[in-house]
Amino acid sequence: MDANSTEFIAEAQEVIETFSRNLLELEAQSRSGSTDPDILNAAFRAVHSLKGLAGLFGATGIGGLSHALEETLDALRLGKIELSRDVLDVLFEGVELFGRLLDPKDHEHAEQALLPAFLERLAVITKPKAPVGEVKDNLDWIDEGIRVQLSEYEEHRLRENLRKGRSLYRIHAAFDILAIDVGIEALKEKLKAHGEVITYLPSVDGFSDDSIELDILFGSSSGYSEVSSLLADEEKVSVHKLQPGGASEPAAVVVTPTAAPEPVMPITPVEPAVTPSPSGDGGGIIEPPEPPSPEEPRSGGGGGGSGNSGGVDVSLRSLSQTVRVDLRRLDVLMNLVGELGVVQANLQSVFSDVRQLGGAADVSRELQIQIRDMERKLALLQQGILDVRMVPIEQVFDKLARVVRKLSRQLDKEIRLNISGRETVLDKLIVEELSDPLMHMIRNCMDHGIEQPDERVAAGKPRAGKVDLRAFQKGNRVVIEVEDDGGGIDWRRIREVGIERGVISNDDAAGMSQQEIINLIFAPGFSTRAQASEVSGRGVGMDVVRTNIAKLSGMIEVTTEVGRGTRFSITLPVTLAIIQALVIQSSGHTFCIPLNSVLESIMVETHEILTVEGHEVITLRERTLPLVPLAQLFNLPVPRETRALQRVYVVVVGLAQHRVGLVVDELLGQQDVVIKPLGSALRNIPGIAGATELGANRTVLLLDVGRLVDEGIHQAESSGFAPDAPRGRARARKEYAGPGRQVT
Repeated sequence: MDANSTEFIAEAQEVIETFSRNLLELEAQSRSGSTDPDILNAAFRAVHSLKGLAGLFGATGIGGLSHALEETLDALRLGKIELSRDVLDVLFEGVELFGRLLDPKDHEHAEQALLPAFLERLAVITKPKAPVGEVKDNLDWIDEGIRVQLSEYEEHRLRENLRKGRSLYRIHAAFDILAIDVGIEALKEKLKAHGEVITYLPSVDGFSDDSIELDILFGSSSGYSEVSSLLADEEKVSVHKLQPGGASEPAAVVVTPTAAPEPVMPITPVEPAVTPSPSGDGGGIIEPPEPPSPEEPRSGGGGGGSGNSGGVDVSLRSLSQTVRVDLRRLDVLMNLVGELGVVQANLQSVFSDVRQLGGAADVSRELQIQIRDMERKLALLQQGILDVRMVPIEQVFDKLARVVRKLSRQLDKEIRLNISGRETVLDKLIVEELSDPLMHMIRNCMDHGIEQPDERVAAGKPRAGKVDLRAFQKGNRVVIEVEDDGGGIDWRRIREVGIERGVISNDDAAGMSQQEIINLIFAPGFSTRAQASEVSGRGVGMDVVRTNIAKLSGMIEVTTEVGRGTRFSITLPVTLAIIQALVIQSSGHTFCIPLNSVLESIMVETHEILTVEGHEVITLRERTLPLVPLAQLFNLPVPRETRALQRVYVVVVGLAQHRVGLVVDELLGQQDVVIKPLGSALRNIPGIAGATELGANRTVLLLDVGRLVDEGIHQAESSGFAPDAPRGRARARKEYAGPGRQVT
């Protein structure tokens, strides 16, 4: 794939995701009975931009699809067709077809077979409805000087506002030419809460050296005094109410601008003598601005015109500019940060040597100053690069919303997806790797969890099932939850299937807790269904989910209640690029532990360590803490001097609510480290997440805390006591030996 193709695909995917979000918003609004014309316009602009992009890069298939969808959305904007369920369905099909057209492996089939069939279906479903008898002369009372400037779309929106009984206002505003983008956007946001901004028109006063004056057509159900009060604190703004019958409400809000070239004089408001009527006849006239000359920029509507808008609309740039950066370039920069960190550590070591050797005080002091300055700049560089790597998780959540919509139809179930925390940010690499695990979980919730509508009603539940997708920051980690209100997981059924399929034996089952049995859903190939479904497959999904989450140094938990539903919780680091680590030593080997997983480090007398069912534990603040000796976990030879130690260090690590203690020999300090992937020979070693380089050209392994916590919890549960159990219970277990024995 050449550079142009890569650039086109990257830009096109961004536009398609924007279009998809617009459709999801429109669908949610249509269920409530009203749609925001601005959202419809945003969808129209997205496919219009995509059509231009496709033309620039010669992508004829995407260009043709964009054009067809643009025509459909324009018909929706103009009220020629209704935003029905069928229309939404075909628009979402268009989103999927865009993806297939962008896929090099599927492009040819999509363009030659799928696209023509889709265009035929689109033409049938979106055939314009019969005219509803809209009165075409009900705007005669508005001065022709205004009407001739309106695009077809703007005129339609004006009629819609009048049809709904809204009043029409002309708001005259002057904007600083250097900040017109911000000024217009701020005024528009204030007005949107009370009505619809229909369009911006050039004012009669036009332009000056330092300001631009515009007339804004605004439809609102609010009264004249309410709109006036709303804008009372705005500078350079006045309000006129337009009405049939030959009169217009005088200007109400006027603040004399300090820098305006021609101050606007206040006009005392006068209550209208007649009640405005949307269908009133007569030649009601206001003093209009002059029509723009051919050379004069045409102002765009508040929601965007249908193709002839420019001028002010073109200048309304996004307030937050973005730059697309190849992630590989960021990786190079991050590696440089890591190397700078090594240099900084070496400098610190040299400084310590100079000081110990009694070097000149001024040299030592200057070296220390330079080291501190480098530390500050390195920290700023590191944080800046990390910020660039962060992206909102909505990129994944929005795709899942489309999946839920499609699968609910396929399964013939009514399912609502509630999303919260879509603004939560994670490293881009983590966000990309989350797509498949979350997809599996959503599919399982919808297929296995949510009952059929009739079953739900019989159980006293709402007919429509609910899936909640949440993301939130918890300390220095991010938690993602997928929760449904379905039938839950029956642990007895899981145990039965586990025994039938040889996943566990009867003896194993007798000694397992309910939570251990429920966790069997993560076993390879485990499924409670005799036959695979098209939606959730053959049981390989949850095994893949757990494996992929572990690769991200994360942890997944499941909680469930029969008849009430199930919740999956994923705990993840914010980034895997560069982290603070605790450097430790065990059996002469150096390791790093991610500091965001370290709760505390303590020194323990060896006689305080208890052995329960062959596993070591300690009592920490009246709670039982399972221990994981690193040397034992990695089969490291224990030196004689280590065995003779009377004290050991315990690093308490945790994910979610689980805690275990890692037994190590020494704590060597903290350091920022850049995580690098392992080679193929070490990639599948449990408990190892990656490697990093420390000072003095040392390469050390980074521990996978998620796997270590799993190991500690598994040991604790196999010993017959719950982690974090009260002290007395752990000690009582010393009297019993062998797995599966019952406490009496």
